[in-house]
Amino acid sequence: MDSSVSQIRDLLPNFFKGKSINNAQRELSKSVNANFVLFNNRLHLLDSGESDQLSDDFCFDELAVESKKLLGHRQDQVSIQLLLPSGDFLSTRHALPDLPKESLTSALRLQAEETLPSLEKPVAIAFDSSKSDADEETIVLWHDQERLDNLFTAFKQQGLFLAAIKPRILAIEFEDVSSGVLERDEFNETLVIFDDGRLKAWQQVHKIDLGQEELDEQWRATLSEYQTTPLHEVDNFEKLNRFYANNIESNYSFYPSGAVDVRKKIEKGRKMIFAAATSIALLCLAASPFLLQSIEFRQAAMSLEATSIMSQEARRDQLAVVNFETQWGPLNDFPEQHLRQAMFTLQNVLSPERLSSMEVSEGLIKLQGTSSDPQAILQKLEQDPLFTEVLFSRATSNTRYYIDLRLSPVNFEAYMVRYFPED
Repeated sequence: MDSSVSQIRDLLPNFFKGKSINNAQRELSKSVNANFVLFNNRLHLLDSGESDQLSDDFCFDELAVESKKLLGHRQDQVSIQLLLPSGDFLSTRHALPDLPKESLTSALRLQAEETLPSLEKPVAIAFDSSKSDADEETIVLWHDQERLDNLFTAFKQQGLFLAAIKPRILAIEFEDVSSGVLERDEFNETLVIFDDGRLKAWQQVHKIDLGQEELDEQWRATLSEYQTTPLHEVDNFEKLNRFYANNIESNYSFYPSGAVDVRKKIEKGRKMIFAAATSIALLCLAASPFLLQSIEFRQAAMSLEATSIMSQEARRDQLAVVNFETQWGPLNDFPEQHLRQAMFTLQNVLSPERLSSMEVSEGLIKLQGTSSDPQAILQKLEQDPLFTEVLFSRATSNTRYYIDLRLSPVNFEAYMVRYFPED
């Protein structure tokens, strides 16, 4: 009897396993009941229409204090969504495979160093994983995860709960679902294009860069590409407020780690209560000896199903990582030819003699020049550890020489065997 009860208890965790992170994020978006928007250093509470000016170099603590001030004496549990300037977010385009969103997020995070090499901190990622066409590219938005967490901490110190952060340009909706929005503020211009309500393009430029004629022309050319698309311009808070849509769509929302942890604890508590109630019911059923065999059979079936599901997701995750490595490996592992070091070394060896020509291809360097002692140049090159296979490629006169050599750190043969074995 005791062994059967233990088996039933062990079965419960597998039964209640789920995609807790995504569920927590959806619940955070649903819980929002106060919406703030930041526009030109002025903080607006959309629910009441009140606003307050922030300092030019405001910090997170000042933002949290002003938010609490605008909320006044609200007694209910406040869950806040903060709409930040679109220029605070980075965007990239990716052709993503048809995999669960958790797997795609993990794969994108693995590629973050190559995708955004200048962003060395942990990143938060937001994108819409659903798509109508398998070949359709997806817009992925990126934000500094540490910045999100610092915002959450600043609001928490004021007794406020920051549930979600979102680009303000994506909180706007128009009747024509296939249209564009051009958002302008003091610092940036951002253009987004929607096709049947789905985000298809995200372009932005810093206002200060438009002072350069070349960049200004490029930006005008970008805008002209969508001249046939209905374009709505938003350059002040009044226009943004007029078309603001308070929806719970969470694909392009960002969530502080602290907020997700709080939500997961709440969900865990609910599941534990439900699990306890279910355990009692199962124990009552297990008390009947006629049902023990049936319970053991169901347990084995559910355990087999759970094991199959868990291994399937692991294989998908592995496949996503392998696919990314396959796509990006030939670029990431392309042999570094150390040309700068080679040029400096050749300069030291050949000086003050003249070099007529130099060709570099797949680690092979062909030199042609004149010297009073070509043999001495050949010997110097042979003695340098940076070069190997140094030889005269053609007959050498008293002054003119033709020398071939290879860069010793460069191994193009191994690279070709690994990535292009059929060639």
